[in-house]
Amino acid sequence: MTIGTTLFATLASRNFARLQTEIGTLQERISAGTNDPRPSADPARAVQLSAAKEMQSSLDRYASSANSAAERLAHVDTTLSDLSGYVREMKDIVLQMGNMSLTKEGRAGLRIEAEALRESLFAAANRKDGTGQGLFAGYSAGAAFVEEAGVVRFAGNDGQTMAQLSETLRVATGLGGQEVFMAVETKAGTQSLFDLADDLIAALSPPISGAAISGTSNIEARLSILPVRDEATLSFTLTGPDGSAEIEQLLPGSVEDAINAASGQTGITASTSEDGTLVLSSRGTIGVSDMSRSDGTRDVLATFTDAQGQGGWIVAERFGASDMATSLDAAVSHMAEQRARAGSLAATVDNQLEAIHSRQTRMQVAVAGLEDLDVAAAVTRLQTLLLTQEAAQQTYVKIANRSLFDYLR
Repeated sequence: MTIGTTLFATLASRNFARLQTEIGTLQERISAGTNDPRPSADPARAVQLSAAKEMQSSLDRYASSANSAAERLAHVDTTLSDLSGYVREMKDIVLQMGNMSLTKEGRAGLRIEAEALRESLFAAANRKDGTGQGLFAGYSAGAAFVEEAGVVRFAGNDGQTMAQLSETLRVATGLGGQEVFMAVETKAGTQSLFDLADDLIAALSPPISGAAISGTSNIEARLSILPVRDEATLSFTLTGPDGSAEIEQLLPGSVEDAINAASGQTGITASTSEDGTLVLSSRGTIGVSDMSRSDGTRDVLATFTDAQGQGGWIVAERFGASDMATSLDAAVSHMAEQRARAGSLAATVDNQLEAIHSRQTRMQVAVAGLEDLDVAAAVTRLQTLLLTQEAAQQTYVKIANRSLFDYLR
């Protein structure tokens, strides 16, 4: 079949245009050093490149999350370090408080220091991270701790902020306020850091600063139990010539009956005088110690005097320097444990961040391998196209000249 001159010219023109377009595109790719980004150019490579870039995006999100987690945990660690320092300073005050030569003015100065430390504890408990979220508030948007009628309570929740650091790894970015501040295990039971600070301030303030935690007498003593507003259990150790017994009585109630019920163990009997005071009698020593009351009051619990009227107020054993020092030692250990927990979380985040950076490097190499042009192959292809174009042009000229010669002949 003979192809007409017009059709031949049209086909040749289209072929030249296609070659020119391919040559121009290939020259652009060589100049940029990248493969053709169109999926149609290489569908398999396009699928691989899309998956690789999606993974890069995920790794970028994980890295950002890890950096935020590391920053938040750094805030937590700093705060815990400060809290540990405050507790140690409180312990130092207790040691000074036990100094028998401490003056009234010196005690007042220690109380001012204790009050300042208590304020610092409260401020630290409500610190926030760089985004304005409370470090110890859980998911709560408000303050982690509030003070009502002189008592600090936890106002946050048990929610735990988490960071997604990989497809399967989620790490906590903080500690719960309840466990950090409100769960110090002491001889007196579970207490908060604020309880310990308030006990210290109370121990440095009248009337507790002028009271004792125990009393002794011989043959006879008078014990007056202070009344309670609501029901509370009074406990103390009663020691007599025959031994000791733990006395426990729900108030209001008869402490006299409780003492007499233990008379066989102690050798002490009790009776009530006209003014309501308990008169304790024995054939030897009478001692009262380890007193406490279940409502945790920071006030005088009783008065204890001997037959000559010597003695005075009795307060809970926890206000004694020895017990307070022991409780604050427990608080120091508690804070060390909390710092260790926060440090473990921070180490996990740091290790994962290194793993993320390693994965990012590998993905960058993979993406570069899919995007970067094989320059040698591209140049070879370009040379082939240029030769093809030149040969086609020469062929076209020959055919065109022959057609013109035939026409003129």
